[in-house]
Amino acid sequence: MAGVSTATGAISSLLGKLATLLTNEYKLLAGVRKQIEFLQRELSSMQVLLERLADMEEKLDAMAKDWRGKVRDLSYDIEDCIDRFMDRLGSGEAKRGFMKRTAHRLRTLWARHDIATQIKDLKARVIEESQRRDRYKLDESCYTWTKIVDIDPRITALYEDVSGLVAIDGPVKDITSLLMDDKEMQLKVVAIVGSGGLGKTTLAMEVYRKIGGDFQYRASVSVSRTLDLENLLKDILSQIDKDAYGECQSAGWGFQQLIRKIKQILTGKRYFIVIDDVWKEQDWKMVKAAFSKNNNGSRIIATTRITGVANLCCSNSGGQPYQMAPLNDVDSRRLFCKRIFYSGDPCPADLEEVATRILKKCGGLPLAIITFASLLAGKAHDKDEWERLQDSIGIGSLLEKDGNLKVMKDILLLSYWNLPHHLKTCLLYLCIYPEDCNISCEELKWKWMAEGFLKRQCGHLDQAAQNCFNELVNSNLIQPIECDGSVQYCRVHDMVLDLIISLSNEENFATVLNGFICKSAPNKIRRLSMQSCGGKCNGTVRAITETKSHVRSLTMFQRGERKINIAGFHALRVLDLEGYEWLENKHVKNIGSSPQLRFLRIHSNKITEIPSEIGKLQHLETLVLDGSVSSLTLPSTMVHLHKLVRLFVSPNVRLPADMFRGMQALEVLQQVDIWRTSNPMRFAEEIRELGKCNLRDLNTNREICWHLFRDPYCTFPYLQVLRIETIVEEVPKGMASLKNLTNLYLEVAEFDKEGLHILMSMPSLAYLQLKVTSVVKGELMICTNGFNLLMEFRFAYLLLGSIEPTDGLQLTFSLGAVPALRQLHLQLRPMVVLSEFFANLGIEHFSGLTHLQVEIDCGRAARGQVEAMESYIERAIELHPGHKIHVSRIWEHCMFEDDMKWEEAVAKDRKEREELKIYIAKIQEEERTRQNDRLVTGN
Repeated sequence: MAGVSTATGAISSLLGKLATLLTNEYKLLAGVRKQIEFLQRELSSMQVLLERLADMEEKLDAMAKDWRGKVRDLSYDIEDCIDRFMDRLGSGEAKRGFMKRTAHRLRTLWARHDIATQIKDLKARVIEESQRRDRYKLDESCYTWTKIVDIDPRITALYEDVSGLVAIDGPVKDITSLLMDDKEMQLKVVAIVGSGGLGKTTLAMEVYRKIGGDFQYRASVSVSRTLDLENLLKDILSQIDKDAYGECQSAGWGFQQLIRKIKQILTGKRYFIVIDDVWKEQDWKMVKAAFSKNNNGSRIIATTRITGVANLCCSNSGGQPYQMAPLNDVDSRRLFCKRIFYSGDPCPADLEEVATRILKKCGGLPLAIITFASLLAGKAHDKDEWERLQDSIGIGSLLEKDGNLKVMKDILLLSYWNLPHHLKTCLLYLCIYPEDCNISCEELKWKWMAEGFLKRQCGHLDQAAQNCFNELVNSNLIQPIECDGSVQYCRVHDMVLDLIISLSNEENFATVLNGFICKSAPNKIRRLSMQSCGGKCNGTVRAITETKSHVRSLTMFQRGERKINIAGFHALRVLDLEGYEWLENKHVKNIGSSPQLRFLRIHSNKITEIPSEIGKLQHLETLVLDGSVSSLTLPSTMVHLHKLVRLFVSPNVRLPADMFRGMQALEVLQQVDIWRTSNPMRFAEEIRELGKCNLRDLNTNREICWHLFRDPYCTFPYLQVLRIETIVEEVPKGMASLKNLTNLYLEVAEFDKEGLHILMSMPSLAYLQLKVTSVVKGELMICTNGFNLLMEFRFAYLLLGSIEPTDGLQLTFSLGAVPALRQLHLQLRPMVVLSEFFANLGIEHFSGLTHLQVEIDCGRAARGQVEAMESYIERAIELHPGHKIHVSRIWEHCMFEDDMKWEEAVAKDRKEREELKIYIAKIQEEERTRQNDRLVTGN
């Protein structure tokens, strides 16, 4: 289990720190050691019980929840106490001399007495909770707890009449065509995957009703979140053979006998089975064991919310899962109006705007649309009433308070309950972000790590964070957003956001100020998200100032509203001040008072200096300093940030030349400028030395690039990602030594065969974004001896500042080149492409290519040139029909309508360049004359 979680609070993290405190590094007063050993034993026992309670948290009674909450709260308080003590006391006394040890013990004596007093009080609280545990017999209840069988909230979908739905005909046709392939007689499984509430069950059952009569045997069953295989098999048997089912009931068959009987009945028969809502891969394997593999054209539909399960279902059939899509805007409105006005009448004009806002928050989720429409159908068509509903969606109050929404909440909760404990914690953390927020995936993972939610099993902690993110995406609980061909952002559906805010409130996991009136606040706020509070949350803001020493995470999204003094937040792990642009130097002067900080972001246009106290943040892992339009200076104490892993600064930040010598843990360094330091050469050398340690991701400009990679034998053994933000003259020769580089973003003025050879010598390159701004010299032939791992290639030929035609570009991929390539993106200007370009590109060699896109840069090109280029592409498509080329135009508004206007612009450009040459020559001649005059006069 992770160090910090909703299940056990901070107990796992705390137990590790108590063990450290008992080592010889820390000298404790007599009696304190025994008390800490007592805490260690009691908390270990409590951790076991908390984990058991977490496994059945959906059925806990109020007494068990109260005890669990108090113990979690206690774990946070004890950890805060231990953290403060360890920070004040320090460690490593054994390495000190006698006099230094003596002086140190005298200086820290008050800290030793202080922890003795606090430990005594905390021990009393632990004893109290231990006694309550015995008094309520909570351990016994874990073994005697009997599961209450609830009605599955999805069960109605198995029998629902779809006449009132919209946009189901197309998906039904798609699934039917996948199933009813007469040429394929082997058993085929079609998996339908999507989030809860999208209508997967409804779709599967409509297909079942339409084509089920064509099969000899058919059955439809729903899998519970905890699979009861015996009952599920009995359900199937009762639908395919009632006599056999009667025999099984009287004989009391187990699941093995049931599997044998079902296989016996279905062998040699044509059957159709719907398995609804499969949760686990192992569940699918066990259920599927009952179905015989035959060549009679049998079919199975499986629905699931989990992408990995869907892939497994299809694995033997060689197909892809059917991804259930949300309703589009038109169909969403049709369904909404159909449920409210019944007759299908359009929405009244005065309700159009608020209806649009409600539908936007529903996000195309049929369940949400139907639920909200049903709520409004029985009420007067009043704009104020509709607006109250719209304002409630996505801020945590709707599902929490409205009993009419219980079915939707229960269906969404099924996905939450199915998550392991650490993923529940990671998901709840997303409640700190405002609705409709595009959340940076990298930032989210860094905050998870800073909060201590992840536990390193093996390998890098970053990989554990990426695995958690992928699992939440695969569970369809968060929505990935692609940018430049990769997933860089994600968002949470408003219905899911409402759910996790509600759950967070129940668990006192995080406090969200989002504009909703806050009547009360928790006694101790652990995580705080300030989105928009104004005057509605005065009570909460006062509570924050009173309990700030307990806050572990403070994220401020609001702009220009209530100001909070950030001093005194001693337990902070995460401080994100992105929304506080009003911050000045005085507001961050006490930044060192939060020694536990792991993540710090300051976004302000007014801060000109970071205080030297930042050097006290010995645990800091991520530092982001952006938004500065004025010069921001970093202190020399930055060198003491030995645990800093990621540093992001604006290009205009002034950096100490020797700041990196103590940052050997640094892995990510972005937006550094060599000219924003007092000693550029020393600065570049520091980064070069840093590259020998752990540097994996570097984002910099051409000056540092030139210093780092001009040497053909430079060594950056761990560098994986390199971004050069400004144009370099040519590909630096030293890049050939980057053997572990996987991602390269490069913009060069001139590119030739030598530059291509340097790039191809990088054996690990998987992603390449190459922009050429001036000229390509010669033909570019990508052969079989390079780019063997390249999966995505984005090539742009821009010719900045010129609109005249040049020698034609020829880029060719030979047979066997780029075998791993999946995506090829070309951005080209019409005046640089030969008619043979696409014919000679080598499209026929792209066996694994899934996406080929050409963007035509129309900027200052003639319409005829653009259309000619499009005709070249059309001919290439005819020659290679197996590869679809996606063609689009950019900068079309800057295109010349005809050749005459383009020729006039070319003539004007030539004239201006000639005039510029003459002017420059004149200035140079005048300068030579002045120099000669000074030589003659001796001045």
